[in-house]
Amino acid sequence: MVRIALLALLLPLFLQGNELSDKAVAVLKENCYVCHGAAMQLSKLDLRTRDSILRGGERGAAVIPNYPEQSRLYTFAIHKRNPTMPPGKKLPEADLEVLRRWIAAGAILENTTPEEMDKNAALAKMEERPITAEERKFWSFQAPVRHPLPKVKNDSWVRNPVDAFLLAAMEEKGLKPSPEAGKRALVRRAYLDLIGLPPSPDQVQAFLDDNSPKAWERLVDQLLASPHYGERWARHWLDLVRYADSGGFENDFDWPSMWRYRDYVVDSLNTDKPYDQFVREQIAGDEMAPDSAEAQIATAFLRLGPDNNNKDERTRMDELDDILATTGLTFLGMTVQCARCHNHKFDPIPQKDYYRMQAVFFSTKLTDYPLVGEEEVERVETENKRIDDLQKPLKEQSKDLLQSHRDQLFKEYLAELSDYMQAAWNTSEAERSDGQRLNARQLKAAFDKDYRDDKKVLPRASDAEREQHEKLRLEIEQLDKSRPEPFPTAMTITEDGRDALPSYFLHRGSPDNKGSLMAPGVLTVASLSYPEFPPPREQLSSSGRRRAFADWVAAPENPLPARVLVNRLWQHHFGEGIVRSPSNFGATGQAPTHPELLDWLAVEFVEKGWSIKAMHRLMMNSAAYRMASSDIDENYKVDPGNYFVWRMPRQRLEAEVMRDSILTVAGTLDRTHGGPAVFPYINPDLFQSSTSRTWPGQPDRDPSTWRRSIYVFSKRSIRYPLFEAFDQPDMISSCDRRNRSTVAPQALLLMNNAFINMQAKFFAQRVQMEAGADAEARIGRAFELALARPPSDYEREKALKFVTSDPHGLVDLCQTLFNLNEFAYLQ
Repeated sequence: MVRIALLALLLPLFLQGNELSDKAVAVLKENCYVCHGAAMQLSKLDLRTRDSILRGGERGAAVIPNYPEQSRLYTFAIHKRNPTMPPGKKLPEADLEVLRRWIAAGAILENTTPEEMDKNAALAKMEERPITAEERKFWSFQAPVRHPLPKVKNDSWVRNPVDAFLLAAMEEKGLKPSPEAGKRALVRRAYLDLIGLPPSPDQVQAFLDDNSPKAWERLVDQLLASPHYGERWARHWLDLVRYADSGGFENDFDWPSMWRYRDYVVDSLNTDKPYDQFVREQIAGDEMAPDSAEAQIATAFLRLGPDNNNKDERTRMDELDDILATTGLTFLGMTVQCARCHNHKFDPIPQKDYYRMQAVFFSTKLTDYPLVGEEEVERVETENKRIDDLQKPLKEQSKDLLQSHRDQLFKEYLAELSDYMQAAWNTSEAERSDGQRLNARQLKAAFDKDYRDDKKVLPRASDAEREQHEKLRLEIEQLDKSRPEPFPTAMTITEDGRDALPSYFLHRGSPDNKGSLMAPGVLTVASLSYPEFPPPREQLSSSGRRRAFADWVAAPENPLPARVLVNRLWQHHFGEGIVRSPSNFGATGQAPTHPELLDWLAVEFVEKGWSIKAMHRLMMNSAAYRMASSDIDENYKVDPGNYFVWRMPRQRLEAEVMRDSILTVAGTLDRTHGGPAVFPYINPDLFQSSTSRTWPGQPDRDPSTWRRSIYVFSKRSIRYPLFEAFDQPDMISSCDRRNRSTVAPQALLLMNNAFINMQAKFFAQRVQMEAGADAEARIGRAFELALARPPSDYEREKALKFVTSDPHGLVDLCQTLFNLNEFAYLQ
């Protein structure tokens, strides 16, 4: 009965479109079937049935029902898009109007049966997945609440609200907080935690001499005001957004201007840009402030995923999946990418939500944003065009000069190939099979690659031809030298026009199985009211979809982003997050150990204007942050994992902080802020020769490479050995917490690496210069520089004997200090 009722509704529409369908089929038969009909289907496109038209060919769907201006078939036919169709002519306006009206009416064909329409309706019904009231009650989808501070017995220990929540949980479990760490440990902890550099002996002494009750708060404020703060904490963010300076895959093309995004993150953190603005700029900076270079640069977030320069439809789906995955994990703490092929198996994320969110980003495309005015852009482009016009006849002459020799080479090249490749080339284009078309393209591409260089053709030329070719080459080269300096650009994203490109629900995630046209949307379960995606504002040249989505992500009412960010800050300060799965706040993630504290921090974060520095102050000014790292046996028996934060954890320094600390202690660190990346030396034997050209590493003794590690070029296929050994992420996908391995290569690298050995020598020279000739003073200075403390009596005695017994003893001692656990760990 349901099926009969459905057909009764659809049949009038089917009959109404019959006359228009007949006219459309007549136009297609007359003009299109010769290339896209029974005899052949060029570009794998068959225009004989509605299903094959919607499925499309190599370029995607030929028709988008109801949207003629966005349908390839129509835009090719009106010569709005290349290649124009039919080849060599334009259809009469009457025929074009038939196609336009037919597509606008839904592109119904006479061979579209009611059964097919019934099937399409059934597929549309399969796309629905309601979210229950019970699913909405999950803790992370509830709005954070500012819970009242709990009462505690030991209230003298409480310095701020953070301590009250922690101590209440400890007392309930019979735990007691660790005592406060010593001032030397605290000052080293603060420096490494906030700016990623160890304190100098003078900075340590200044803190030791400050006996004011506000000494600690002043130290925290001083470090937060340092330009090195942004360099330290930007590294955490770059891990999340899978930052790299190259595209990855087998070619791994360099992105020479991606560093501008890295500097944007550093500067945003240093200026304490409100986090909600930081989020909005990265998702939709070009729509928020089209004339702002900073906002444009921020959108590089959306193009940081691996890119192999292959732009077919399936690759584009993978790129969009990477954007959705990173956006969901980074800002929302949700694994939305799991809904690409089916409804999420564990969380209430329907597949339809995935494709609605995909529709938000579907129209984005890569662009290079000029960082100069329009007049300068026009001047450079005009001058380059003038030079191109002058070079064009010279290049044509050069090509014509050698063409006969190149043609002969091609004949000889072809003769060496297999019979089927020769047959593919010798068959006319119109008569080639799909396989032959592919073979012919491959053959031509291989020959052009092998013989693109005229040097391979010149040996066949006469002396006169070679002389003329060299003359032309020099003229072309001279014109190239006269080109203006290229203007600086930033790698960004943009959209073409205010009408977003159509995107579809993909059944089982397959581009070959398109479902309903998708409107833009958000994560439904996290939305109390579904946001409206407004029509584009007049001042925008794009759809405005990303701006609306960004406003939803960063809205104070959204229960996820504030919780996710304060949890990340907690994780980096205290070793583990309150939620120990920092990018998974769903059912398969870990529940918060202190849910009331997490909510309180999230509410405080929003009420403090989304200030990240305010949250640093709150956490670091707590008594909990100032606890010692030593174990308490009674506590360890109850809570060996330190889930209740009864002591500060010991944390191994990240690879970048270890390198920066070595350079700082050696006195060689170049503290220049921002700018293009540097290439410290990597032994070419460590990577393939085919990629060695793209790593112009300088010798270890080049001071220009001794900059902070955040400025080291991040090439996906060639990782700096020290970083790789000490667990730098692979830069392929979002990393919310690094591995912390302890393996032999780490120790071997610190003992034998040429860079480490050289910096140990500089460290020893610094010690000699600052401590003078006295061996005992040198030992004391070395310990102060490396560990922020003097040596113990035992250490002094052993070190003194070692240093005085060997002429290289001081250098070896300095390298030994680099190898100590105390140097490599924050405690």
